[in-house]
Amino acid sequence: MNSVQIWVYAFRPKTLVISISPVVIGATLAMSQGIFNLMLFLFTLLTALAIQIGTNLANDYFDFIKGADTKERKGFMRVTQAGLVAPTKMKKVMIATFCIACCCGSYLIWSGGLPIAILLALSIALGVIYTGGPFPLAYLGLGELFAFLFFGPVAVLGTYYLQTGTLSKEAFMIGLSPGAFSMAFLIVNNVRDIDEDRAANKKTMAVRFGKTFGKCQYLLTILLSLVPILFFCPAHPFSLLTLLILLPAAPLMSMMVRNQDPRMLNHLFAKTGKLQWLFTLLFCIGWMIS
Repeated sequence: MNSVQIWVYAFRPKTLVISISPVVIGATLAMSQGIFNLMLFLFTLLTALAIQIGTNLANDYFDFIKGADTKERKGFMRVTQAGLVAPTKMKKVMIATFCIACCCGSYLIWSGGLPIAILLALSIALGVIYTGGPFPLAYLGLGELFAFLFFGPVAVLGTYYLQTGTLSKEAFMIGLSPGAFSMAFLIVNNVRDIDEDRAANKKTMAVRFGKTFGKCQYLLTILLSLVPILFFCPAHPFSLLTLLILLPAAPLMSMMVRNQDPRMLNHLFAKTGKLQWLFTLLFCIGWMIS
């Protein structure tokens, strides 16, 4: 594996739909009103991606430092734990990535003002303290909550605000859908890694309440992603196209319930990403033609 492949792996491209989806959805809501600024959209997308990649690198670094990533890891390879990248180098690249987020975000601040500045600062801070610092969110069982908020309603509403200059209850409500998917990703990880997390004193919701609780969480988050659509179907009937994700979602939910081998959940993780891509595509098409 060459250096480019190593860093692409470290960026965890299979997870990037988490940050792309809410930006695309927020822009679609604005576009349906005849408002769309391509430059703002691109910088919003770049900022969101840089924040998520920076968070992924922070997780790689801090989980290794804290001993949560070991040779017994069942999940996808972490490059620091695997010895492919030195911890000091990973830390430098993590900081550089968050600096890129600040640079891209400066254009958003120029356009959106103080609210966007506060949102950017919070997002980067949470990306670091998700697994870093004396009170890391993921180790306290708060990871799902903050992922739900910041990769869901906050991201959709923030994107919509940048495009239109206004706030919208509609954007906030629809943001619950990508937020639910962001939780689903974390839940798959937490159920898979429950034994390693318990040994590292990483008190995820699955560790606190058990594997069965985690499996039920996954089912609920997938169903929750569809609930907001039901509120808007009278005005946007074609948004009900998103209900088609229930067809590929059903075997995924069955896979989670029946799972006995934690390593098999890596397949579920990847398929959850594909499900969110499908949801985003169907939502955007349905919303625009309604």
